[in-house]
Amino acid sequence: MSKLRRFLLPFAAFLLFACATPGAELMSPDDLNTVIAETIVFDLTQSAPPATATPPSVVPSDTPTPTPTLIYLQPRVASETPTLTLAPELVTPSPLPTDTMKPPTVKVKVTRPTHCRSGPGQTYDIVGSFLVGMKAEVIGRDAKGKYWYIPNPYVFTDYCWIWGEYAVFEGNELLVPVMTSPPTPTSTPTAIPTLDFKTETSGHYPCDGKHWLNFTITNNSKNSFASIRVTMTDLSENVSRSITANGFSSQVECNKPKAAEFLLQKASTKISGPKFEYDFRGHEIQVEITVCSEKDLKGVCGARQFKFTP
Repeated sequence: MSKLRRFLLPFAAFLLFACATPGAELMSPDDLNTVIAETIVFDLTQSAPPATATPPSVVPSDTPTPTPTLIYLQPRVASETPTLTLAPELVTPSPLPTDTMKPPTVKVKVTRPTHCRSGPGQTYDIVGSFLVGMKAEVIGRDAKGKYWYIPNPYVFTDYCWIWGEYAVFEGNELLVPVMTSPPTPTSTPTAIPTLDFKTETSGHYPCDGKHWLNFTITNNSKNSFASIRVTMTDLSENVSRSITANGFSSQVECNKPKAAEFLLQKASTKISGPKFEYDFRGHEIQVEITVCSEKDLKGVCGARQFKFTP
């Protein structure tokens, strides 16, 4: 509703009221026309917008306000990044290289005495023996996973190969790397005889607070014996003693020891085991005896292992 209409309506009402009221003084027609004209002019001059302005659009109160449209600015061209030079004390050190993960250690033992050869197969020379009770770290294996490369328990070579038929592993043997086998010997291998011998206990002896056992060894092989190692373990006390010697020596109580340089084929001799600082009789004892055809535990070797209670 315009201001003019809002003004004329009450004015018309006033005229009707004036006409209906007795004694009211009425305007002349000329005066009345003048007042109306002035009112119209006043209303137009107050409500009309300036000539240069665009009349605003009237939005009904019940019309929802429209959502403004987002304007995406154009990205600026990245300026060149300045080079930052740190003071020597602020320079971040380069990280140290990470150590390469090492494969876990795998160890092996056997349930039966096994030859240790110069290569993975029976065509290779025997360079040692891997006995029950021994344990070694596995360094490699052959491509078929039948032979295992270990440090040689004896001094003939640094390393040797054992057959895995009687092997028991500690760790995942499949993680052991495959190693290239050495060349097969071109000449026909000569059969190397194994050392066969028999052992018997020969009694317990004390002297000056020391205690030991004597054994009788009989050579049943075709080679002479030149060196020996005797290891005794008191399983009841978890105490182990060992003795290694070139030749064969035995002692009875505090008497002077008797010695022999070699043990010939089919011959027998007595040897004394390692000495303990206490009387071990009545305890479970494990005995391992190794003999070799050459001095210093070299040449062809054989071994026996047994348990008993003296």
